[in-house]
Amino acid sequence: MGSAAVRAGTPKFVTYLVWAFLLVLAIGQPAAKGPVMAPSEVIGVHAGTDNQELQGKVYVALGDSISAGRYATAQDGTFPALVADKLGMNLELVARSGAKAAWAIPQLGAVAAAHPALVTIELGTNDVGFNTPADVFAYQYETIVAAVGGPQTRVLCIGSWLPAPSFDAIIAEACERHGGTFVSLVGFYAVNDFHASDGGSSYLGRTDWFHPGDQGHAAIAAAVLSALGAGPAPLVGPQPSTPQIPDVIRTHPK
Repeated sequence: MGSAAVRAGTPKFVTYLVWAFLLVLAIGQPAAKGPVMAPSEVIGVHAGTDNQELQGKVYVALGDSISAGRYATAQDGTFPALVADKLGMNLELVARSGAKAAWAIPQLGAVAAAHPALVTIELGTNDVGFNTPADVFAYQYETIVAAVGGPQTRVLCIGSWLPAPSFDAIIAEACERHGGTFVSLVGFYAVNDFHASDGGSSYLGRTDWFHPGDQGHAAIAAAVLSALGAGPAPLVGPQPSTPQIPDVIRTHPK
């Protein structure tokens, strides 16, 4: 987040004007500004020696529109592509826009058939946005994690893009119960720089503010790589006390 330093000798009247100007800039923003994180920063991360065994093997990204790539500018800027590139893995997407956890259950055969060494499960955002009952989601998510895990497969469960502590708790508990690793996205939604522009362009078409843009995908990739011990965790800026969730997810489902 940008900041302004006011020298001690500045007249009080000027100081008040500076702070008033900053207050005006802050009012009405859809989310807090956060540190800039370009995809190149993630590309610069080197996989650690603990992940050498993943090189050349299959990575399956199971998820919704975020895993599918909305709304990175280019296909190689999506979080699954960035992770695969850094780990030297072969990416297979099993993802669909608008997917809830229920959608993933019939896809589990395709995930198993790929014989992945790494699986990221990025589901829950649409269940939060479209009010899937928590107990139903818990059962479905448990089914997914139990099916994709195994002695030859590392599983990372990514939390909800939308702020949802209760659903994140369900994801984390199920994941850890089956030997996986939970990757939190807490605070990401509140960082304006992590969102795509509303009405911009991407390789998947016109963008909206709800989905992550290049910065958001880079931050998610950094969180995944950090969980694997292959890089530092992303920096996330200050959060507003009450994040504003736009109605776009309800009025224009993808």
